[in-house]
Amino acid sequence: MRSDRFFYSTAAALNLVIMFVGFFVFYTTGHGAGGRVIAPGIMAVVIVHGMGITVWYFLSLAQSLLITVRNRKVHMTLGWSAVGLVPVIAVSGVLVAVRSAQGSPNFGFFGMAYQDFLLVMLVEIAVFTGLVTAGILTRKRPEIHRAMMLSSSLSLLLGATTRIPWLLAPFGGENSRVAFFGPVFVLGAILILARSLMTRRFDRWLATGYGVMVVAYLVAEQFSRTDGWHRIAGVLLKG
Repeated sequence: MRSDRFFYSTAAALNLVIMFVGFFVFYTTGHGAGGRVIAPGIMAVVIVHGMGITVWYFLSLAQSLLITVRNRKVHMTLGWSAVGLVPVIAVSGVLVAVRSAQGSPNFGFFGMAYQDFLLVMLVEIAVFTGLVTAGILTRKRPEIHRAMMLSSSLSLLLGATTRIPWLLAPFGGENSRVAFFGPVFVLGAILILARSLMTRRFDRWLATGYGVMVVAYLVAEQFSRTDGWHRIAGVLLKG
């Protein structure tokens, strides 16, 4: 149990640091990646989405620390606030994805046309929502619950890691699709390895959450290249 408390608190703190480093420009200037000016028409929903994610990572760390100090009662009470945060993050995330693609139809991102990138953003929200839901439903089984909640936080880090150049460099930089996923995939693998070494057993639930994320993102990336998705995207972005 001591190793569990240390591992999950450390992982939550690391996720929070990565999020702040990645979105430092947004927090300090209100600009997007690379200093890009965010369209006034979507600024409000971008702020709601960004603040929702920020609160999520703070909450994740607080929840881990509450378990570390063995305050399960407050942990369980505070945990229900996540139920209210999930729809805020999910709905605002979908709106940001669609409106951004509508406003920047010719914008390229990590070697992807924006309509291709749209699918990845939508799947990111779906994976996060699914993993959190699994975590909530298994709250009485700590070994599954904590793995799903950590995996859900990991699934949201794409937005932050893609804004940290030194993390992207080993994977080919900002024009590589590999670099878009690489840092998060590697971080997840390191966390699984670290946990296995600490507990001397393989955490199949953490690996399951990680596997769901990896497979979903890779399938989305491949499907985003197809004519089928391009037709769907055309309908979503119409108007």
